[in-house]
Amino acid sequence: MNKTRNILFSFVVLGLCTILFALLMLVSCSGNGVTQPKRLQFTPAEQQLVQDCNDFSFNLLAQTASDEQQENIILSPLSASMLLGMLMNGADGETLRQIQQVVGFDNNTPLSDINAYYRQLIDALPALDTETRLSLANGIWVKETFPVKTDFVNAVKQNFYAEAKNVPTFTDNKVQDEINRFAAQHTNNLIKKVIDPSMVSEETVMALVNALYFKAKWMDSFKKSDTRPQTFTTAAGKQLEVQMMHRTDELRYNEADDYQFVELPYKGGKYCADILLPAKGIDARQWISDIDAEHWQQIIANTFYAEVELALPKFTLRYKRNLTDDLQALGITDAFGFNANFANLSDVPTFVSLIHQHTFMQVDEEGTEAAAVTIGLTKEAAAPDPAYHRIFIADRPFIFIIRERDYGTILFTAIIEHPAIEK
Repeated sequence: MNKTRNILFSFVVLGLCTILFALLMLVSCSGNGVTQPKRLQFTPAEQQLVQDCNDFSFNLLAQTASDEQQENIILSPLSASMLLGMLMNGADGETLRQIQQVVGFDNNTPLSDINAYYRQLIDALPALDTETRLSLANGIWVKETFPVKTDFVNAVKQNFYAEAKNVPTFTDNKVQDEINRFAAQHTNNLIKKVIDPSMVSEETVMALVNALYFKAKWMDSFKKSDTRPQTFTTAAGKQLEVQMMHRTDELRYNEADDYQFVELPYKGGKYCADILLPAKGIDARQWISDIDAEHWQQIIANTFYAEVELALPKFTLRYKRNLTDDLQALGITDAFGFNANFANLSDVPTFVSLIHQHTFMQVDEEGTEAAAVTIGLTKEAAAPDPAYHRIFIADRPFIFIIRERDYGTILFTAIIEHPAIEK
């Protein structure tokens, strides 16, 4: 009898352990909201789309840099591209062709393929690793009297996860507050105001918004004890005292007569910061104007591991820019005027009145935090030896890029003319 009781007790314990193990596995997989990292799985054709869109990244940065009145520049080409991607679903004819061409898509590329490309970025980029916090959010607000087409609404909902919300008028402060809350909510409160009364009128019929947030720690952090004041010389020759971070590590590196390049990986290994330092006497704005996606690929492909003695300034900067003139200069002309063809958006003639971007970037000993919100408003129309030592001192204007490493998707681009810590 005791033997039978012991056998039954063993089976009960075994069953309870099995249930407990299954519950623990369930909790570890889903209870904390932690999911397994995803992978970007692009076809060869989609990989080409990445490179084509990177051309847009450099073209937009160079166009913005050509404005001599600007100083520090921080852009998110991905945010701008995604907003234009939503607009493509409403455009037709020459207007669609111009937008596609400027963003980097071949005019023979089906819109369904373009939508699938953006959808995969939205799905995969935030989940490539568990160390990086990245989010992409899209929203659309439509004036309730404006007859927007159902196919357009469905396309942006299915491919960009953007819900179209009806509002009475964009001149209503409550509507503006709602859009600004959306921006703040999806950028960790870094960007709180992207629309104000000066940007809208009774003729404004639609607002499209993309918000991008990025936060990651360096794979190997800088020691705060090694940060010290150092001189930074601007392009105009002005000398500033900045807080310069220092570290010596084996890093991916490249150099030529006109630049130095170093890659700083973030924890998780899926994202990195690229720092391009033009040689002394070479203006960073002029240098970037000669860079395209092909040249950029060559720079990265020719990197090698070297021991790099790195000095990089800390900075916290905000930037905002009306991109309307820049996009027109790059070739999107019809969308902003009475020649606009948004027949797939509405039967009522419509044009884009404004595309504006707000950005934030902070770089310190621990890592990087960056955010961008792009808003578009429409109106009704009437290898060397890897062992040798290199010194890389970013004590003059430099270029700072955040990218995804597997396929090279560029999230942010910046030209740092004078580092500063925002008060």
